[in-house]
Amino acid sequence: MEIAEAAHTAGLDGLWYCEHVGWHDAVVPTALLLDRYPGLDVGIVGPAPVSRHGAVLAMEFASLAEIAPGRLRAQLGLGGTALMQRIGGGSNSVALVREYVESVRGTLSGQRMSGVWAGHLFEDFQLREPSSVPLDIMAIRPRMLELAARTGDGVSLSTGASIDYIKHAVSKIEKILKEIGRPRDTFRINAQAIGSVDKTLAGAVENAASRLARFSPAVLAILAPGLDPRRDAERMSIAGTPEDLGARLSEYADAGVDEVALDIHHAPGLLAAALGSLTASRDSRTTVL
Repeated sequence: MEIAEAAHTAGLDGLWYCEHVGWHDAVVPTALLLDRYPGLDVGIVGPAPVSRHGAVLAMEFASLAEIAPGRLRAQLGLGGTALMQRIGGGSNSVALVREYVESVRGTLSGQRMSGVWAGHLFEDFQLREPSSVPLDIMAIRPRMLELAARTGDGVSLSTGASIDYIKHAVSKIEKILKEIGRPRDTFRINAQAIGSVDKTLAGAVENAASRLARFSPAVLAILAPGLDPRRDAERMSIAGTPEDLGARLSEYADAGVDEVALDIHHAPGLLAAALGSLTASRDSRTTVL
């Protein structure tokens, strides 16, 4: 809640709350955030087929949207393989995500649902009070990026990505959007990133490197080919002093990103200065959460 309060005070655009298996769920905290901070949009990151039946997720989203109309967004995907395996998941199926998004969106819209989507049975199920919540798709590999462009309301690019990867992903997505006749301004490109703030650039980069070291090397090889988090953390995160953050945000905007979502880590006493700097340095191209 410290970061939420600071984000509200600084005037940022919103918050994303991540759900990781074995830690907190995201629905209950999101309800609290939507109610407590009416000036912030709030997004839920991480619901996956193995952790939520699509009908249950749609019910939860509809309830949250009733609390805060127009301020809720969600990012759906498969979840981290290692975590999802603990509760019976671990699939890399693109089709599973497509069916999951279709089932949640269909249920939210009030459709009467019968059949099996993403392994979940629906038998003449219908949401009593339809709702509308934008559903982004969490993507790393090319096929999931394509699915996001064709099916999602937006895409979430993973933490640890280099600017070169982001530029390539944006180019691929924009090409597909053009092919299917979908206006670019109807699709939001979100980039997740570690935000590491310290009194010195070296300290911030060292902290970012320690956090990137926890990520799967195989995944980082896709997100930042040729880079090593031990020596290249500055190119795989937004790290620096509070005054450095504006220039890094501009790099993401120049790469075609509409929204940057930062997992903020800060030295004691620097949170307010860091978020204030982000608010002051963002431009009309990029929102900051």
